[in-house]
Amino acid sequence: MSRFQFFLPRSYVLSGRTSISGLTARSSGLLRTLLFALPLAAGACREGKIEDYRIAKESDAPAPAAGPAAAAMPPAGAPGADHTAPFLTSRPGPALVWSAPASWKKKQNSSMRKGSYTVGEEGSGADMAITAFPGDVGGDLANVNRWRGQVGLAPIADSELAGALTPLEANGLKIEYVDLLGGTLEQPVRMLGALVPYDGSTWFFKLTGPAALVAQEKPAYLELLRSVKKAAPTPAADASAAPASTPPVSDMANSAVPTAGGPGLKWVAPAHWQSKPASGMRKATFVAPGDAGTLAELSVTAFPGAVGGELANINRWRGQLSLPPLGETELAGAITRETVHGLAVTLVDLTGGPADKPVRLLGAIVPHDGANWFFKFTGPPSVVAKEQAAFLEFVRSLQAP
Repeated sequence: MSRFQFFLPRSYVLSGRTSISGLTARSSGLLRTLLFALPLAAGACREGKIEDYRIAKESDAPAPAAGPAAAAMPPAGAPGADHTAPFLTSRPGPALVWSAPASWKKKQNSSMRKGSYTVGEEGSGADMAITAFPGDVGGDLANVNRWRGQVGLAPIADSELAGALTPLEANGLKIEYVDLLGGTLEQPVRMLGALVPYDGSTWFFKLTGPAALVAQEKPAYLELLRSVKKAAPTPAADASAAPASTPPVSDMANSAVPTAGGPGLKWVAPAHWQSKPASGMRKATFVAPGDAGTLAELSVTAFPGAVGGELANINRWRGQLSLPPLGETELAGAITRETVHGLAVTLVDLTGGPADKPVRLLGAIVPHDGANWFFKFTGPPSVVAKEQAAFLEFVRSLQAP
């Protein structure tokens, strides 16, 4: 039985900066279709008291980028120019506004999306999603690699980032966008994604769909980006801002991931950990005090589905500590698996950050009832080392209701 390999170049240019990486097909007699990994991403507890946290249901789940049909969502509203509602931020501030092409069909915004459009025909078109979150959401490299994972491309290194981003100036705003080609040979998917830092947050403009359609709509997409501008603050905008306790979005596995329905998890927290109020995307927050005013923090979040998969989520955490991403073959050696009260738990222990201020991260990923729960404990290595046993005790107290 003969076997052969078919290779595409690691970088292939199509109508601008379009990268296609790591495509290999093996066949026995016939060329098999290329497959890509389908990605993608606080309540109080005291010792002796078990808390039950549930994830509220959200209707606007993001469309997966594995195939062109999946990128489309039913239209709602009339086509034409659109202005966003102010996004949730950790402090009051103005939003951004833009004008959308008249041919794009506006859809109803969700709690996660600030703008939403169907481009092309319903059921076979492309999806335009506009979201905004406080901070840098893990940084440009983490965000670009998250998008690459969503179209089945391998992550890039920091040294490759500048070549993957195209700058664009619009109305005093700094905009950078990527043009990615992925999916399968039979169903190629193309993504145009823009990062717009503004007023202490980051806005994301992502168009995903069939490669030919997205290529056709690229000029319209760029016109939308060039129309983006600052909106004057209004009383309504200030009133809608989130409280100062909104947590950093580096806890989020995906910038467009809503919460999901279903029963939550229960746990018992160490008595010396200080509980913080529930806020934003977090289901719980705890602080463990260290010496000389140092502390470590545990954040608990939960999102529907695989949120990009185990490897993508661990690489997201690694990126937060300036560590290089792992390959699929390296994953098994980087994690520990346990079963806790019938729950499958994946544990990871990472140390990174700058040499003069290192950070250690203990993380646990727990799939439950169609969602993934993330338990991330971060802080100075000395504090995290002292609290490691308490963290593991916390994780081993997890139970499904």
